[in-house]
Amino acid sequence: MPGSRPHYWAFLSYSHADARWANRLHSALEHFATPRRFVGAATPIGPAPKRLHPIFRDREELGASGDLGGRLVAALEASGYLIVVCSLAAAQSRWVNEEIAHFRALHGHERILAVIVDGKPFASLDTAEADQECFPQALRARAGEDAGPEPIAADLRPGRDGLRLAVLKLAAGMLGVGLDALVQRDARRRQRQLTILTGASLAASAVLAALTLVAVRERDEAYAQRVQAEGLIEFMIGDLHKRLAPIGALDALDAVGDRALAYYAAQKNHGLDAASLGRRARVLHMLGEIKDRRGDLAGALSLFQEAAKSTAELLARAPNDPQRIFDHAQSVYWVGYVAYRRGRDDEAREAFLEYRRLADRLVAIDPNKAIWRSEVAYANQNLGVVLLTDGQADDAVQAFQRAVDEHRRLAQSSPGDSELATDVGQNLSWLADAEYQLGRLDQASSDRKAESAIYERQLERNPADSDAKANLAVSRKGQARILLAEGRTSQALAELAAARASLDQVIASHPSEDFYKLSAAPTLTLSAAVLLRGGQLDKAASAAAGALAMAEAAVRQDPSAIEWSDDLGAARIVSMKIAAARASSLAGQAAALSPAPGEAERLAALARIEPRSLELARLAAAAALLAGDEASLMRQQSLAQTRWADGRSTLAAAGQPGQPPGDPSGDLLRQLDERLRLGRPPVGVGRPSERVGGLSQIDYRW
Repeated sequence: MPGSRPHYWAFLSYSHADARWANRLHSALEHFATPRRFVGAATPIGPAPKRLHPIFRDREELGASGDLGGRLVAALEASGYLIVVCSLAAAQSRWVNEEIAHFRALHGHERILAVIVDGKPFASLDTAEADQECFPQALRARAGEDAGPEPIAADLRPGRDGLRLAVLKLAAGMLGVGLDALVQRDARRRQRQLTILTGASLAASAVLAALTLVAVRERDEAYAQRVQAEGLIEFMIGDLHKRLAPIGALDALDAVGDRALAYYAAQKNHGLDAASLGRRARVLHMLGEIKDRRGDLAGALSLFQEAAKSTAELLARAPNDPQRIFDHAQSVYWVGYVAYRRGRDDEAREAFLEYRRLADRLVAIDPNKAIWRSEVAYANQNLGVVLLTDGQADDAVQAFQRAVDEHRRLAQSSPGDSELATDVGQNLSWLADAEYQLGRLDQASSDRKAESAIYERQLERNPADSDAKANLAVSRKGQARILLAEGRTSQALAELAAARASLDQVIASHPSEDFYKLSAAPTLTLSAAVLLRGGQLDKAASAAAGALAMAEAAVRQDPSAIEWSDDLGAARIVSMKIAAARASSLAGQAAALSPAPGEAERLAALARIEPRSLELARLAAAAALLAGDEASLMRQQSLAQTRWADGRSTLAAAGQPGQPPGDPSGDLLRQLDERLRLGRPPVGVGRPSERVGGLSQIDYRW
């Protein structure tokens, strides 16, 4: 309707439980005066009016009839926009849903505006928060599509827009003008009103009036600037973030985020109210996540720590407010997550302990709220990962077991929730790793079987579930490691072959998904190591090449993440050992080991960052062993001895007691000790004609 306007400027749809909000909105919108310079301008539904009048509002409860009725249908047809009051009640209202669906069929989704008064948009996408959904189903999905974008929304929840800014957002959406223009005009209008009131006092005292006028203008100018800034910041961390983040427009988000932080820095001396502090924390979270995605972990950690200061201050103002406890827990989680990825385990452990303490407080407040219980599970899982990395396997088992118990309880209450079932499986995976590290192979195997059973049930329901296939493959790789420790090599190879086949299938179906490739690298590396031990060098080389390619791609994607560096180190070490085992001469073996000194230096630096990580210590020691062999083959015996001694001390510093049978640490220690005792690599396979200086080729099939 570009050429003429409809009878009703908008149709106000609401649950009658929200009648109070509907009355306030109806009155505020009909009394809104369109700025003079916009009156008569073209809008999507006709020339802009002086006032947004009339706005249709149904004043009666709908009866038990099966449809909306002729009066409401006619009003919907004659309305230019649909304004939906979104709440927990509205999300359950059949009639609100019907009104949305009918309007969308008539006029499309672009002219539907939302006003949130309680609940959360799209909470139904998260099973743990499904009962907090405030958008009716018809607002969440377009006709013929699974899901549509979130409509332009004003937010009347506590600490958000407030009625004035909400009305300005709705008016901007209906008039097709920028929110900034209306905010500035509204501030100027209020300034004129205040100036008129001040003018009345001039007759009493000219001096006093002059001073008052200056004060009012300064105050109103500051208020106008603040309203404008706060409104734009809310838009930035809400609507703008949702639109730009999925398309990777991180530079734009960075720029507006920096401007927002500059604004808050200027306001600091005047103090920030709770709403402003909350917005500041959300801006910091957004910028921190951007830096995390870019691999700038130091920058991300600094921003999350600053956000935690804001959420901590908010919590100090209301110590028993569950929402503020939850918000602060999210800040603390991010601090711990980034610290862990930077290898700062002490900081990560302290953050995750605090995260768990906050989650326990939430459950104490409301033990039946699913989202609080899930926070307890996540906190224990994160804490367990740090404890396991630090070699505190006993404490890690306790944390992982609690995470398993919490997620099982949640999964039992929602038996059809695949995500909750996967959470149980992932926690069982970590629990199995901790049991393995303690040498409890039977318990570790039992945990792995329980984990695999979860993914197998998911695949029975949906054979095309790629995530379940990938998770099952990783679980099989873990089971293979246990079988190797028990000396059952043939069964371990069968598990690894099944895991590799599943991962190959998933990667072929999703060639652009890096996640599946990252899952495949450790499986291929372990396959290559087992094949090397069995003397199947060609197959081992093929598996190692695949592992190396995938691990290198992962590190290129996120160079600062230590976990990918682990995978890369393991792939490089097994690749060098296979190349040396395939070499036909000592000179060929020396050439195969030429990358070892550089890799040993890289891994030793990482091991110094995480001194209690047995995995990193083992990799650094293995690289040092190969680097020592390379020096020995080059007739640099003193350097070789130094490198072997460095490898042995690195491995010993991480601690060996309690390692399960078959763990590669034992073989590695024996190899290092033998080299240090002999002063050279031990004689292995090789024909007498290949011996150089009394040595035959070195056997790397271990």
